[in-house]
Amino acid sequence: MFDTLVTGLNEQGGGVRAYEACARAARARIADEPENAAALFLISFAAQRFVEAYDDQPLTVDAAGEELEQFTAFVSTLDAAWANGSAEAKLEALNTVATRINATARS
Repeated sequence: MFDTLVTGLNEQGGGVRAYEACARAARARIADEPENAAALFLISFAAQRFVEAYDDQPLTVDAAGEELEQFTAFVSTLDAAWANGSAEAKLEALNTVATRINATARS
């Protein structure tokens, strides 16, 4: 469901502009998928955080790989919960991803 955003990110090379496009794509889906708005917003926020961190900064291959791994984990957590379908699983995933994004933003 949300993994298409990671696929697009990979297809575009995983650089700053790819994350920017991913953030835009996630925000654009919110209007058509209001039932997924919170998850899409978190994905957009995480992608935009990458853009803000690396837009005018050097990005090493190691850092790019770590960021992609982390971003993919966020999306996978949300995908798994949405595949489960229960409201409890979705809420738990949203809280888990939000907590992880917050932790990475402060480090």
